Amino acid sequence: MSVRHALVVAGARDVTGVMKHLRPEVVITTMVALPRLRKVRHPADCERVIALSATAPEREWVALARAVHEVTPIDVIGAFGEFDQDRAAAIATGLGLRFHSPEVIRNVYDKAAMRERLRAAGVEDLPSATITSSDDLVRFARVQGFPLIVKPRSGTGSAGVVKVTDADGLALAGCADLVAEPFLDGEEISVEAFSENGVHRIVGITRKVIDGNFVELGHDVREATGADAPVREYVAAVLTALGLENGPSHTELILTAAGPKIVETHSRAGGDRIPQLLHAATGIDLVELAVRQVFGEQVLGTLDAKLAETGRRSWFGAIRYAVPPAARPLVAVEKRAEAQALPWVTACEVLQAPGVRLTVPIRSSTDRVAFCTAVAPDSGTAAEAAGRAVATLEIVVGGT
Repeated sequence: MSVRHALVVAGARDVTGVMKHLRPEVVITTMVALPRLRKVRHPADCERVIALSATAPEREWVALARAVHEVTPIDVIGAFGEFDQDRAAAIATGLGLRFHSPEVIRNVYDKAAMRERLRAAGVEDLPSATITSSDDLVRFARVQGFPLIVKPRSGTGSAGVVKVTDADGLALAGCADLVAEPFLDGEEISVEAFSENGVHRIVGITRKVIDGNFVELGHDVREATGADAPVREYVAAVLTALGLENGPSHTELILTAAGPKIVETHSRAGGDRIPQLLHAATGIDLVELAVRQVFGEQVLGTLDAKLAETGRRSWFGAIRYAVPPAARPLVAVEKRAEAQALPWVTACEVLQAPGVRLTVPIRSSTDRVAFCTAVAPDSGTAAEAAGRAVATLEIVVGGT
């Protein structure tokens, strides 16, 4: 497929660099909401960067894309991150480009719609309720009992997720556009998959390290194996039911005594460096596959050949996050070089700018201060190395 002009929606960090590496001649336009403008790490890769207010209506995104299209016709569209996939779907529909349909994006990102669709398809029957008032929550608790999970109907980064264990907690959960579900007991994992024309490949499995507020403090990443057959079959059924036919996906599950149960899914590769760790540990590059697919290539054969490659390394990756020591302004994160020099450690990065007032306890993934990653031949070594590196960092905070 000849691609002269690609539209990237939401400014996923390093995707434009991958695009330029694969096709140096391609012209890139990026559209992004102002709060995420910093995620456009390589603006020089772009012919133009259009930043809109976070509250700009969908029709404005479509109108601006159409105006660009009239000047330089857009051949393909991609949205590789968490945000604004609904806007990308609307633009694709308006310009007649290939992307997930608005209905698929709604099924994926609206947790109430996801539950309805999975129930209708016979894939999952977990009770859930949309909560718009305290009375709704009380009624659901009366039927389902405790404990419950209450979370935003559409949200990211574990923000606003509350476990309710008794009647006293119902008032603390709030009542603004939420979803309530029974609390699922078991290990939480995430699943990295890649789809093409409705065929799904389960590629990676990630074990999560989570704090008491459901914020992720670490991940242990590995390649999916034959032992993961129940998870493979379940996730493939979920993706089919939701209508997700192409591209990477990131599905979060609880491994309950009754089998895997979905928490949520996303029409993108995982965050928190999971794709990068999977690539470093196994050689499987979901981001490059996603870009190639957006460019019109059929890539499932390439993925299958990689998975079957004789002698390919299949190691383990780990990431651990540093949390604030106090609710004070950040001065610096020191000893980063020492941490990164430790055995098996591959990277250490700071996530907060000096002067930012840190939050204690953390409430979402955006409150974390820094991270370190490691790749090693076994899971225990990778996890221990990433944890040791984070413990080496010194977070310096100022006065109140």
